[in-house]
Amino acid sequence: MLEGLVSNLLNRFLGMYVQNFDPKQLNVGIWSGDVKLRDLELRREALDQLHLPINVVEGHLGSLTLSIPWSNLRGKPVQVKIEDVYLLAAPREDQDYNPEDQDKRDHAVKMEKLDSAELLKERSAEGMSQEEQQKNQSFTASLVTAIVDNLQISVKNVHIRYEDSISDPGHPFAAGLTLQELSAVSTDENWKPTFIQSTAAGSTHKLATLGALAIYWDTDAKLLGSGKGSQTAEEQGIDHSTIIDKFRDMIAKKDDTDFGAHQYILKPVTGRAGLEIDKTGKIDRPKMKARLLFNELGFVIDDDQYRDALMLVDLFHYFIRHQEYRKFQPKSSPKEDPRAWLRFATKSVHDKIHERNRRWTWAYFKERRDDRIKYISLFKKKKKEEKLTPEEGTELDQLERKLSYEDLRFWRSLARNQLRKENVGVAKAPQKQTWSSWVWGSKKTEEHPGDETQLTEEQRKELYDAIDFDEKKQIADAVDMPKEAIKLQVDMSLREGSFTLKRDPHGKAIEMLQLVFQGFDTKFLQRTDSMLAEVSLETMKLFDGTTEGNLFPQMLNIKQSISDDKRIEEVKDDDEEDDEPAVDPFFALTFENNPLDGHADTDLVVKLKGMEFVYNPKFVVEVANFFKPPERHMESIGALMES
Repeated sequence: MLEGLVSNLLNRFLGMYVQNFDPKQLNVGIWSGDVKLRDLELRREALDQLHLPINVVEGHLGSLTLSIPWSNLRGKPVQVKIEDVYLLAAPREDQDYNPEDQDKRDHAVKMEKLDSAELLKERSAEGMSQEEQQKNQSFTASLVTAIVDNLQISVKNVHIRYEDSISDPGHPFAAGLTLQELSAVSTDENWKPTFIQSTAAGSTHKLATLGALAIYWDTDAKLLGSGKGSQTAEEQGIDHSTIIDKFRDMIAKKDDTDFGAHQYILKPVTGRAGLEIDKTGKIDRPKMKARLLFNELGFVIDDDQYRDALMLVDLFHYFIRHQEYRKFQPKSSPKEDPRAWLRFATKSVHDKIHERNRRWTWAYFKERRDDRIKYISLFKKKKKEEKLTPEEGTELDQLERKLSYEDLRFWRSLARNQLRKENVGVAKAPQKQTWSSWVWGSKKTEEHPGDETQLTEEQRKELYDAIDFDEKKQIADAVDMPKEAIKLQVDMSLREGSFTLKRDPHGKAIEMLQLVFQGFDTKFLQRTDSMLAEVSLETMKLFDGTTEGNLFPQMLNIKQSISDDKRIEEVKDDDEEDDEPAVDPFFALTFENNPLDGHADTDLVVKLKGMEFVYNPKFVVEVANFFKPPERHMESIGALMES
């Protein structure tokens, strides 16, 4: 039943990133409803999809626990627990380049990306009929509701760290992300943890807790390894158990008050999010409502971090720029063999110009046409489960290595369209249909023989029953939904936030700029045919730390004004208690698309209080110089922005 589908999906996903992974152990666990995997090691090429010169030096997944009550999906929760995820990455050295190994890794990334896209059957709404779009939306909503009702997630102790001693050899640095805890549990209407027995009519409440999420960038740091991705953990003398303990100890905790262990770009963030899903169908209630509450968001950037970031951009730009030519690069140094390097430079420029001109020749057009016809023919034959000859199999593999990801996606879609036309009017036995292809509106005539993720009619009915999905009822409800009905409401509240620029972090640690704001609130409403967004900021302050002994350290001050409501005196009874008036925000913005009253197509309202600003020329110059990169980095920054 559904066990086989989940097993195949997890096998494919874990197989991409985990090297000591036993599919048989996972299959047995899933069919029994209880999966426990411990001490998994991540692949060295797990980060290749980033297309950056990075290797995984050490990767560890402490435990993955998955509990699925197949016999009672509506009565018991699906539990997912992940603990102790640690990853140490470092840049690859240019001398470590192996053309064959690089081509193999690039091809693996391309095919994994292609397989994932084929699995999800990515399609645009333009290719769907109106009925299929309604089915897609209603099925997705029912599936999300069922997941929210039954899914409980717990993630603890996550630490992802990048170490680099190559970008700037004199200044090794380490950047990382840490997370102490992330959990999501079902609650009652008072947001107290409880157990949901079924998906009956009413409201579903889910509470997510975020504990100490932080991002750091330590400059001139003491590295755990060598900071070079070309070396394995053993070659760097890294002991597995020792480094796991170090990773765990370096994670920020919710109760920490001393943040001196790291140079945080994002200080540890703690917050809560409440999700409420209404199932009554009443138009005066949002179908889905989310509330996000954060105590503080603090961002800090110092000049050493900025220096290292520019050097890292240079390294990545060098890698991307030289990647296509490195297979021609001589192994000797320019001093040892200057002639070889001259030939390398000439060939690189010549090949680039030659390839650009070749793309406008009739021979290239003919080659593209022949490749397209041949690939579509072989792909159709493969999908029809017709046996490919060894020569055809080799030719198909060569074409997939030669062609780009975009070409493969487009030509496969052309092949499927041809298969659909060829199968029109042909009597066929009942076929399997993937759950994702049904969700995205593809027809049953799109057969994918041999796809292990296909969903039978029995599995589809089981899935519908598990999530209480009735497509006819869902489509009827969607048609009858009035324009004032709210599909989604998102409220976010941030008590306090700050942005700081530092200078000389390992010395005086001067805070040259500090922007502090309080009472940041946002509200977003998605109705049937309209949208409303509101943003407000209670107060904001700007402090200048560039001038020692400054008489005006606070450069920005909000002028308090008397609101219109306060100007009107109301007669009140003597025994009536006066309520404390609400404080008008410093900044308020309201944007509405297609307002309900129809007075305009778009409505925009902006309110801003008066401000006092103390101008200090030195402050402006210091901040401008802080962000002005040296000339040698301008080319890399320009290339990064263009990409």
